[in-house]
Order: sequence, then structure tokens, then C-alpha cells
Amino acid sequence: MMSIKKIYLYLFLVFCSSYTLADTIDLERKFNIYAKLPLVPKVSVMEIATSLNIKNQKYFYDFSIKSKNIVEFINQVNGNGQVDGVIDNIYRPTNYLYKYTRKKKEKYVEMSYSDNAVEKIINLPKVDKSQLSTVSDDMLVGTIDPSSFFLNLLDYEKTKKCKNKFKIFDGKRRYDVVFTNITKNKKNNSIECEANQIRLGGYKSDENVSDVFAASDYIKVIYSENNNNHFIGYEAKNGPIKIIIEEI
Repeated sequence: MMSIKKIYLYLFLVFCSSYTLADTIDLERKFNIYAKLPLVPKVSVMEIATSLNIKNQKYFYDFSIKSKNIVEFINQVNGNGQVDGVIDNIYRPTNYLYKYTRKKKEKYVEMSYSDNAVEKIINLPKVDKSQLSTVSDDMLVGTIDPSSFFLNLLDYEKTKKCKNKFKIFDGKRRYDVVFTNITKNKKNNSIECEANQIRLGGYKSDENVSDVFAASDYIKVIYSENNNNHFIGYEAKNGPIKIIIEEI
């Protein structure tokens, strides 16, 4: 028969083991990015592979972007990045870096954060700020990077059930994404959350932004109503071009 001390020791070990397992998460996910023009079927243009590690309220997020089919109206992008940070109601970064190739040009972005604000920015090649609308230091307070923004969108609760406002800075452009409307689609038991993207700084005055992620006419995020509000998809539109993100 097991002694009282052994029973207590056993329960203590079980409790500690359960706590450790509950406090540590490793999750890999893949997403397809589609582009669509009116009257034309959607075309898979990119694939995103992500790896998320959460431990003790800190997160480590690796991602890679790979172009697939070539279409004239979407720039090909291939790159890798990583971000780490803390979970404070939302995923909030402390360090971010992204190395990618667009239009056969290699680019690099690195940012570090302190006291809930961007502390250091490295852009290679350097950004000519004289051609862009102003991004002041005050505008960088409370911002997160684009990959952390996407990570937050994957969790319905992190969006405050689609009532949140996200301040985003990608190293050059500064914009807000503000949720404006929530509807429930009874046909497919989904929750559709609409948002506006507001350009604030880092854009050219006469710029026709082809990057749908940096300039969208509207954003819609879709969650399952019955399956723990699981992420179903993301839609964004810039002019005639619609971008759709779905998990593989």
C-alpha cells in the first residue's frame, strides 16, 4: 500500500506536470493566400507556414512566405521572419525581424520594442522618409508588427470578440485596423467580423498601393460559431483585387 507521503508526492508531481504542459504550447499551421479578380476564379499565389511556441506567457513565432503561381497583379514575395514577445491580453512583440525578396530586391526589417513602443528600427535598404507621410514617435506607441497582428486575428478572444482596434507598423507604414461590424451567418454557422484599415503614415501622397495588406478598402475575418470560434478565413480588398487567406 502506498504511504501518505508517496501519495502527496505523486499528486504534487502530477499537478506540476499538468501545469507545465498547460503552460507550454507548440503549434504549426499553414495557410494559403489566394488572389481573385471579378468574374475570375481565385488563384493560389502564396503559402504561409508558421510555428508558434508559447511558454510562461511569452510567445515565439516563426513564419515563412513562399510565392506559388505568378500573376501580374500581385507582387511575388518570398521571405522568412520571426517575432517574440509577451502575451498581455494580445500578442505584443518585443523583437521582430523579416527578411524577404520582392521584385527581385532583397529587403530586411528589424524592430525592437520597449515600454510598449518601437525602440529601434532597421530597414535595409534604408527608407527615404522624405517621400513619405510622417510617422512620428508618438504614432509608434502601442503598435504591433504585421505578423503579430495576423497571429491575434487567429484567436477570436484576442480581437475582443471583434471589438478591438489594432495599431500596426511594418517598419515603414503605420495604419490602424478597427473592427466596425459583427454579423452571424446562420447558413454556415459563422461569425463575420468587418474592419476598416486606416492609413496614418509612411505612404506616398500619390501612391497607388498594390500591397493589399498595407492598404485595404475593407477587411473581413470569419470564425466558426460552433467550433470554439475557430478561425475560418480572412478577406481583404484593394480596388478590384481581393485577397483570401484560408488554413490548409
